[in-house]
Amino acid sequence: MPFPGIRAPSSPGDAEWRPRSPRAVAAASIGGSVAMALATTRYAVTYPESTDFAGVVATHQAQAADLGCIYSRSVQLAGAHLVPGAVGPPLPADLIWHFNEPPIMTLLAAPFAALKGSTAVNLWEVVVWVAIAACAVLLWRARGGLSPWVTAAVVAALLLNLIANTEFGLAQNDALLLIAALLTIDLLRKHQDLAAGLLLGLVAVKPQLIFLAVIALVIHQRWRVLAGCAATVAAIGSISILMVGPACSLQWLGSATKLEEFQIGIGLPGTIARWTGSAGATEIAFLLLAVIAVAVLIAIRRRVDTPQFAAIALTLAVVVGLHTLAYDVLFLAPLGMMVAQSRPWSVVAAGWVFTLAQLIYPDGPGPVFATEVAVFVAVVIGVIFVVQNGTPSAENQPGIAAGGRRLVATI
Repeated sequence: MPFPGIRAPSSPGDAEWRPRSPRAVAAASIGGSVAMALATTRYAVTYPESTDFAGVVATHQAQAADLGCIYSRSVQLAGAHLVPGAVGPPLPADLIWHFNEPPIMTLLAAPFAALKGSTAVNLWEVVVWVAIAACAVLLWRARGGLSPWVTAAVVAALLLNLIANTEFGLAQNDALLLIAALLTIDLLRKHQDLAAGLLLGLVAVKPQLIFLAVIALVIHQRWRVLAGCAATVAAIGSISILMVGPACSLQWLGSATKLEEFQIGIGLPGTIARWTGSAGATEIAFLLLAVIAVAVLIAIRRRVDTPQFAAIALTLAVVVGLHTLAYDVLFLAPLGMMVAQSRPWSVVAAGWVFTLAQLIYPDGPGPVFATEVAVFVAVVIGVIFVVQNGTPSAENQPGIAAGGRRLVATI
């Protein structure tokens, strides 16, 4: 049964193009990917004050000194002046970074509180590299029958393309969250649902990344996963409230809902924000896109098993999310590895298309950036391919089928 209205780009039986010297091409691709990631890391190390982690460090100092609500720009500026060895700007508007994550995320900087700001950023880059290596190991375990060289090229294309390398350039934390997401998918495959949910809840510190995954789990009726996720979210929320109080915690909800925050997004709402210059129009567009994404999930619910379903949901969230940014393309990795099972060189090529798109970003004065186009096209093709060649798990079908029969009976 074909995916309604769409023809798959290819099927597993079709022969994929492959280079004449696959090992040499794979080695060159891996080397290029690693070199670009190292160059991006070098930029962050050279200009640590421009990274997002510099903001985490400063906000942690403000929180530790009890200077006020940490989402106030003046409080963040005061925290920047408390960072050892750092020279903060004179005005809040001059801060390069903008901390708008849950209060609990300031604890990431706690181990580095006594260090110079530049040293803290340097050490955090090491943490990010270790996290990327852990993600690579988890993806490697899902390689199926791919050869080691080809697998390494695929993993490098997924994790070290130039768009994803903004993770290093901004000293971000998506690599840590991706570990949780990959482990969640692995545990879903093993039907260890409660543990999967507890880990998925960690990713909820960036709710724009998992809101569709939660809906997907509702559609597939994996209630224990949802219970575990809710428990982790409740714990994160409780700790955050204890840290800064309920009033300041609520400010976090609005800290990333400003027009300028929307306009730097890599998803379709970012395009709308730049095109219209209106936060309201962007939020309406997001709601419409979210409804479309949910409709797609409902349409494909019987075509894939729950791990594939969750990976698709994570991927769709990147392109329809209200505040998804360049480094969030790391969350395309689970779906990309699924495509690579039969189309590894297509995934490697996609990684280099991402790199090219980042090099020409933005292209012209219009609202559409090259990076958005590349990510959107890759997501659409990847989702169609996985759906067309999905393998629904036998365990998942009875519950969905029974739910369908009950719905028909009521009609």
